[in-house]
Amino acid sequence: MGSNRVEKGMLEQTDRWYELDQALLNLDEGAMVLEELDGFIAGLLVCPEPIPPGEWFARAVGLSKTRPSPFAGLDHANDVLGLVMDYYNDVATTLERHPERYQPRFPVDKTNGDVIWELWIDGFGAAANLRHHAWRQLVDVGGAPDRAGMTLARLTDIANGVGDMDEEEAERLSRDAQETIRTSILVLHAHRLATQKTVPDFTDQPNPFDAFRKIGRNEPCPCGSGKKYKRCCGAN
Repeated sequence: MGSNRVEKGMLEQTDRWYELDQALLNLDEGAMVLEELDGFIAGLLVCPEPIPPGEWFARAVGLSKTRPSPFAGLDHANDVLGLVMDYYNDVATTLERHPERYQPRFPVDKTNGDVIWELWIDGFGAAANLRHHAWRQLVDVGGAPDRAGMTLARLTDIANGVGDMDEEEAERLSRDAQETIRTSILVLHAHRLATQKTVPDFTDQPNPFDAFRKIGRNEPCPCGSGKKYKRCCGAN
């Protein structure tokens, strides 16, 4: 019976993430795809400084005060928000309770089987860009956290074709990127848990983003304009 419940839960979760994948693809080009969102959420979870969901959700789905809303209406926006927050909670809970099970979500090239880690690192880099100053704290910490942060930064540079890394080193990092990314996230998450004032207990505490679960028409718009949702992205 227990095995059947676990298998059913895994199937339901797979269906849920497929639904999220399709929901993101159905938004405009400003929205992240699922693998990119996975890297983005990992970056949020290991960032030395917490980032409010009202700020990062807009970046994830392409909400902006300079472009039309990607949502068909308020119900559509809340449906996507619910899917994204469920995914965030799933990654957070895995890192907190079962870090040995954590696996970054990488797309695979069906023609040759190559792991396309660059898409994941693009999402991670987008999260890091939200708090540049916070990541500098790792330099003062030194040790494994600093090395992990620097490694992810170098992989971001490789994916973006910037930096002055020699070709041999870039090839080595690219070849080992899949496992290096996983290890780096685990190191950074352990560091954040060890240094934050309150360690979240996902068993006893409610979802800290429940209050942000629904976007109300009279709530501030997640795009950051400062206007009410109904007079900003919700009016499109």
